[in-house]
Amino acid sequence: MKFPNLSFVLTSSIIGYSSIDSCLSISAFAIIRKNYYCLTKKPQFTVLNKQLLLVVENLKEFSHEFAEHWYYNPTPLLKSGGLWPIRSGHNLAKPNYKMGPRLITYFSIHFILEGEGVFKQNNTETVINKGDLFCLFPNQTHYYSTNPNNKLKMFWLAFDGKQAIPLLNRIGLTQYSSCLHNILNDQIVTTVKELSDYFKDTDEPDDLLLISMMYKLFHQLYQQSNRLNLSSYSASDWLQKGEDYMDMHFAENITVTDVAKYIDINRSHFTTAYTKKTGMTPSKYIYKLRMEKAIELITDDSHTITEIALTLGYSDLYSFSRAFKKYYGISPNQYKKTSK
Repeated sequence: MKFPNLSFVLTSSIIGYSSIDSCLSISAFAIIRKNYYCLTKKPQFTVLNKQLLLVVENLKEFSHEFAEHWYYNPTPLLKSGGLWPIRSGHNLAKPNYKMGPRLITYFSIHFILEGEGVFKQNNTETVINKGDLFCLFPNQTHYYSTNPNNKLKMFWLAFDGKQAIPLLNRIGLTQYSSCLHNILNDQIVTTVKELSDYFKDTDEPDDLLLISMMYKLFHQLYQQSNRLNLSSYSASDWLQKGEDYMDMHFAENITVTDVAKYIDINRSHFTTAYTKKTGMTPSKYIYKLRMEKAIELITDDSHTITEIALTLGYSDLYSFSRAFKKYYGISPNQYKKTSK
């Protein structure tokens, strides 16, 4: 049997070529694996044999790819938080590689380490290349395939949790814009490899270490997204950020100026935009939050009216009582009596 590309692959492996599959077809991997013991008798193939054995023997062969899959059962600690891994893996595509059309019930980011292909989700089709990533969103029909002449090599990380969408949005991904081009740099690829090695080499992963690695990856993606201006941060994003700030800190005597400063938007512009979107000024929204919380605390019947006033950021009982009566048409003490 002849191996016309072996000298090229051997040279590439010696000089540290990024991936053997860039030099050798997937079908040739199977041939070389089958003839491995024959080849090892020839000294000139020593380096080649070691690299091919590493790449091929660790991957299971499927009809459309060579791949390795890792599955993770989230611990109670991780599931009580905002993000947890579900599965991961990496592959070397065969010329006939394609997935879908299908749906999944979680999120999955695919990092394109080599090759070229096509990705389609929500009726939007895009060409994917080395350095890109795409994200599969839950319950969205998707499809992706390889260019048979430039086969895909990917790593993927599937995850879920209430922080999944905010994290994806922060790096510029939404279900209608689910692909980022040229975002992978050496730092991100190194972290991807660290995650891959950790899944592969650890039978019982440390949940705290694993989640810290995932947050590290998202942080690096966010930094690179900002550098490349890929973030989808729009008016609706900073308006939501402002509202989130009010939801969190309404009881700390904040003002609209404080909110505008936090989101780095002019106060008047923020007030106009927020009022247009919600039909309520930011100051009235803060007022509303305080009064709703006041009702909750009064109904609880374990706090004095003075304690409630100070808890909600009012300087004294009088200012709170006046604000409460203006909002509800009744004083806090009267409401407390009628709620019993």
